[in-house]
Amino acid sequence: MPTPNLSDYWAMLRRRAPRIWRGLRWFLIRAVALLGVMVLLLVFMVGAAGWYTSRSEFCNTCHIMEPYYKSWAESSHKNVPCIECHFAPGAGGKLRGKMLGLVQLAKYVTKSAGPRPAAEVPDASCLRSGCHETRLLSGRVDYKGIHFDHAPHMGESRHGIQLRCTSCHSQIVQGQHMAVTATTCFLCHFKGEPFNESLAACTHCHQIPVKEYDMGGGVKFTHELAYKKGVDCINCHVDVIRGKGDVPRERCLVCHNRQGDLARIGDFAFMHAKHVTEHAIDCLDCHLRIEHSFDEHRLMHAASDCAGCHPNHHQEQIKMFEGIGGRTIPAHAGGMMVTRVSCQTCHRYKEVTPTGAVLWKASAGVCSMCHQESEVERLRTYHETLRSAIPGIESAALGARKALASAKLPEKRAAAIAKELDRIRSDLEFVGKGNDIHNIHYAAKLTRALAEQVGGICRELKAPEPKVMLPPLNEQGP
Repeated sequence: MPTPNLSDYWAMLRRRAPRIWRGLRWFLIRAVALLGVMVLLLVFMVGAAGWYTSRSEFCNTCHIMEPYYKSWAESSHKNVPCIECHFAPGAGGKLRGKMLGLVQLAKYVTKSAGPRPAAEVPDASCLRSGCHETRLLSGRVDYKGIHFDHAPHMGESRHGIQLRCTSCHSQIVQGQHMAVTATTCFLCHFKGEPFNESLAACTHCHQIPVKEYDMGGGVKFTHELAYKKGVDCINCHVDVIRGKGDVPRERCLVCHNRQGDLARIGDFAFMHAKHVTEHAIDCLDCHLRIEHSFDEHRLMHAASDCAGCHPNHHQEQIKMFEGIGGRTIPAHAGGMMVTRVSCQTCHRYKEVTPTGAVLWKASAGVCSMCHQESEVERLRTYHETLRSAIPGIESAALGARKALASAKLPEKRAAAIAKELDRIRSDLEFVGKGNDIHNIHYAAKLTRALAEQVGGICRELKAPEPKVMLPPLNEQGP
C-alpha cells in the first residue's frame, strides 16, 4: 500500500475540517451550557443559603443560641433580623459577618464551640439610618426616673474610656435582649469615687425628692430643707453603695494564657481601649459588681459589726426602729426607717466614759440639721409626754396582777388574764428599752393600745385604772 505524502494528508484534513469543527463546536456549546447551568445552580444555592442563614430563625438551630434567640423574640427588636445588628452596614460588613458565621458554625459542628458565643454589635449598626441614627442628638431621655443624655457618654471619652453602645446595652441582664445594664453605670460612676462627689454625686442622676415625710410628734422632713442646710446625703443613705468593682487577676486568665498577655495589666488606657472600645467586652466579665440599692438588712449588718466585740445591747432599739418589736399591735415602719436614716446619722457625738468606753450619743442638735427648730421642740414635748406615761401604765398593770391573785374568777379566765398581763409587761419593757424616739408613730400606737388593755383588765378586776396623759391622736400620724 502506497504511503500518503504530506500534501495528501493536508488535503484530507481540509475535506474533513467542517465536520470536525461542527462536532467540536457542538461539544463546546454543550460544555458551556452545562457549566452555565452549574454556575446558575451554584449561584442559586449560595443565594438560598445566604437567604436562609440570614434569617433569625437559623440562629436558633444551634442550641447554645436558645437563650439569646428567646430574649430577642420577646424584645423590642423582635422585628429586626439578627444580622442587621451583628453585621456592620455595607457589603464588606456583611461578607465579614458571613465568614465569621461560617467559623462559628464549623466550631459548633465540630463541637469545639463554647457555651457562650462571642458576638459584637458595631455602633454603626445601631446608628444606621432607620434605626437610632438620631439618638445622639435626641437630648435627655427618661430611664426609670433618671434623666440620661447619650451624647456626652458616646461623643467623648469618659474616665479615659471610649464607650460603645453595647457598653450599656448588653446581654448580661438575664432574659432581656440588649437591655440597659445599670451595673455598668455603677462601675463608671462609683469605682474609686468618694460618695456624693465628682461622678458619684447623687444629683447627677437623682432629683431632690419633693415628698414630705411625717416623722411623728408634729415633725416633718423634706429633702429640700436638708439640701438647703447642706446636709450630705451620706448622713442618711450610708448603705446604698456596696462593692469596689475590683478586677481579680484570675478573671484575666479565663481568656488569656500566653506569656506576656498580662504584661500591661496595669495600663488603664490600654486595657479599656482593647476590651471596651475595640471588642465591647462586658464590664462584668472583668470587674466585680458594684451594688447601688438599699440594703434590706443594713441594721442587722450594723449590729453584727458591733457584736464582734460587744454584746448585742441594741436589739430592742433596732426592732423599735423597724416597727416589729411589739406583740400587741401590727408592725409599723417609722419615718426614719422609710427615709433610710442610719444609726450614725443621729449618734454622732463621741463620749468617753471614765472606764475608757467609747459611746456615740444622739442629741436634739442633730435633729436641727434636717428639721426646723419649732418642729424639734414639738418632737421633744411629744417624746417626754409619751415617756412619762410608761410608769403609770406599768404601775396599773402591777396592781392588776395583784388584784388577779385575790379575784375569784374561773380558772380559764384567770389564766387568760395572766397571759395578757405577761404580754403587756413584755411590750412595756420593749417600749422602755427600745426608746420611742426611734419610731415615734409605732411607740405611740403601742403605748396607747397597752394603756387601753390595762384599763380594761383593771375595770374587770375592779383595780385602779392607769392615770396617764398620752399625746393626742391627731399628732400620731399614719
